[in-house]
Amino acid sequence: MEILNPHDKFFKETFSIRENAIDFLSGRFPPEILKKLDLSTLTQDNSSYIDEELREHFSDIVYTCFCKEKEIRITLLFEHKSYALACPYLQLMKYLLKIWEANSKQAQRLIPVIPVILYHGKEAWKVRRFREYFEGIDEVFYRFIPEFEYLLTDISCYSNEEIKDRVFRRVSLQITMLLMRNIFDEKYLEDKLKGFFEIGIQYFEEDEGLKFLESAIRYLYYASDIAEKRVIDTLKEISEEGGKLSMTIAAKLIEKGKIAGRVEGRAEGAIEGERKGRIEGLKEAIEIGLELKYGVKGLKLLERIRKIVVIEKLEAIKEAVKIAKNMEEIEKLL
Repeated sequence: MEILNPHDKFFKETFSIRENAIDFLSGRFPPEILKKLDLSTLTQDNSSYIDEELREHFSDIVYTCFCKEKEIRITLLFEHKSYALACPYLQLMKYLLKIWEANSKQAQRLIPVIPVILYHGKEAWKVRRFREYFEGIDEVFYRFIPEFEYLLTDISCYSNEEIKDRVFRRVSLQITMLLMRNIFDEKYLEDKLKGFFEIGIQYFEEDEGLKFLESAIRYLYYASDIAEKRVIDTLKEISEEGGKLSMTIAAKLIEKGKIAGRVEGRAEGAIEGERKGRIEGLKEAIEIGLELKYGVKGLKLLERIRKIVVIEKLEAIKEAVKIAKNMEEIEKLL
């Protein structure tokens, strides 16, 4: 399924890694439940229980595992929220019903489902029992109200140090939690960005680490307004491959109009602001393209390019960077 929300997408990419799910369960599940689960049998359920009605509300991460003492299968529903819900039970019940309907259609016995909500929004999340939402009713009616719980992990309840040193062990999960915890505090995140990524220096040398790094870079580009160049420069200091990867992703997104559109949007409503935004986006695209293609040598043209304020000329230079056989062909346009 396509997830338009960058928080959901990053969450899904991280938690689709089985080892990350196990690390999360080990660090966050109540001990009395954890000791009953055989995590060695944890398997992602690739069946999609999402229909059109639920598509915008769930990121569709479901795992199953067996209990240690009995041959009973348990379903673990991982759900992410970047904003507080007035009544999360309503959405959860729709999902639980889809899972149990699937059990029934396949002539299976109904499987217990443990809903797990990971939250990193700005507002406080208050956990209430479902029956508390039925205000003013007598207790005699409680037996007619469905009763179940969900397990909440509010990342804001943990410090950055706890996330790194105590709660989680896997580097990719640590970085994910750190980015999501601080994503709405742009200035703080920008200041701490290098420190967050430094814990993955060795991990980024592995194929899995580079794949995760790509996911993290895209999350920053889409979910924050931190300048692309700041992300690139930060990752260059940590990992040569990370620097190249961040430049490549930025170049692709600029080419597709993703980042350029975001830059223009920073000056909404003003024609002059839109023009300046377009110029800024083109110059950034050219700079990244030059460095990708020619390395440090390509950056010697930047001083002259930065003085250009004609959009058409900048667009021509951007196209030339892509197809030129050498720097001399680009210089002819300056």
